[in-house]
Amino acid sequence: MKILFLTYKFPHAEVVGGHRIVYQRIRYLKEAGHQVGLLSFVDTEKPEQIESLRPLLARVKTLPLPRRNLAVRIFHDYLSLSRPAVFWKLYSPDMMKAVGDLVEEERYDVVISEFSEMGQYLYRNPYLSAVHKVMSCHRCVTAAYEKYKDMEEVRWRLHYKSIPQLNVLEKYEFNMYRSADRVLVLTPHDRFTMQYYAQDLAVSVAPSGVDIQYLQEKKPVSKEPIILMTGYMKDPANEDGVKWFVQHVWPQLSARHPELEFYIVGAEPGPRIMKLAEKEPRIIVTGEVPDLRPYRNRARVFVSSVRLGSGMRLKVVEAMASGLPVVSTSLGMDGIEARNGVNCLVADTPELFTQSVEWLLTDSRLCERISRSARETVEKKYSLDESLRRFEKIIKSVVEIE
Repeated sequence: MKILFLTYKFPHAEVVGGHRIVYQRIRYLKEAGHQVGLLSFVDTEKPEQIESLRPLLARVKTLPLPRRNLAVRIFHDYLSLSRPAVFWKLYSPDMMKAVGDLVEEERYDVVISEFSEMGQYLYRNPYLSAVHKVMSCHRCVTAAYEKYKDMEEVRWRLHYKSIPQLNVLEKYEFNMYRSADRVLVLTPHDRFTMQYYAQDLAVSVAPSGVDIQYLQEKKPVSKEPIILMTGYMKDPANEDGVKWFVQHVWPQLSARHPELEFYIVGAEPGPRIMKLAEKEPRIIVTGEVPDLRPYRNRARVFVSSVRLGSGMRLKVVEAMASGLPVVSTSLGMDGIEARNGVNCLVADTPELFTQSVEWLLTDSRLCERISRSARETVEKKYSLDESLRRFEKIIKSVVEIE
């Protein structure tokens, strides 16, 4: 097959989160003998990161990430309902035309838009000729904004922006999905969510997996008193999770353990996260790092305090595969075979979350038992090769519909 991927962040080998799933898919399809192209926005990527992916691609084209001035952003976020704000912020006429031109030039069998926001380039694109279209949705945007609307404590601009957006957002998002040959989600719960809004959608589950051998290549060092959180920190769900943990959990833990440090590791931390670190020297914000393994190997506990968003959190599965015990909210374990008290600890209140981390910090037997069980779960259920074979099978089924 000839396959074109569309994504808003360049999926190089060092990228994390959902964008790493895209990188893994591209690499697997290339090794399986398919011809893969990529059309992506770029922003802060280094030239060597972009060059590192070229051996896997038959064709690659990049465009600068769209930039908006403040007045235009406010108008579209709160007043204009022609295109929902979450889609508009990534809208580019140049990208629209580039998609059509590449499909025409290369005669791709299928185009895969990674992340819902990129689906707009396969929907009502006047430059796009007939081609099979797959929209890979790493979250349901409408469901995410429903949560923003209902949570007063989430940043006020997200809360109030969601109210005027919801009606037009739901209509736009699901009409967009209906225009695709197939919609992909990461978990069965995500499929249920999508079909709750639109029962007529053709939805398939293409779960993510992890490269267990890669994650366990570097041997763990002596565990230091470190709590670790990772992710793309510009994501509102991750920023909210950091803020919630620092406000509701960290004060009790830091008072009980004067040597304890909290590491926030991930690209593009915003000013709100940076201010937290300025106030507390034991909160360390690293920004983007080339390899997460040294941080996992040093830490004692991995936390995922997310309360927003959807989809499988690859960072949680990677922590489990690394033998790092996890404390997470229920939402953070969505799509993962979580057994509370066996392969992880699940907590949705500040009190229980604090106590769960405390148990792992002070009970070495519990820590070792959960670590061992977590590794075994990932080895049995989340093999990278198996998840990618399933992804390839779904794409083949779309192309062979005729």
